Amino acid sequence: MDTHRQSNGLQTFLEHYWFLVIGVSAVLASLVLSFFSRLTGTPWICCYGIGLAVAEVGVSLIFYAKLPLYRQRRFLTFGSRALPDSSRPFYRWGYRCVLFAVVLLLCLFLSRP
Repeated sequence: MDTHRQSNGLQTFLEHYWFLVIGVSAVLASLVLSFFSRLTGTPWICCYGIGLAVAEVGVSLIFYAKLPLYRQRRFLTFGSRALPDSSRPFYRWGYRCVLFAVVLLLCLFLSRP
């Protein structure tokens, strides 16, 4: 018996447990939808404030990462290729924060008035 076979990791896991992954994802999506659909009043305002604060942090990180380019008067650059290596993590985390904030604010549309 060959005990040292090559493993494909995630692919093998999904081949055997795809139903578990789909089931857990469905339960989590149901919980999130239930949470946001019942959200009203003060908790809704708190979630809105958190979304705006996270978006502000993300935009600040992007601005901080792009500051060396702005000092060189390079205003229209896209992506992280033109950034110095030390600024790239700030740029990526800034976009992650902005994406999280957008998803949170879009989820607030699911709440009832």
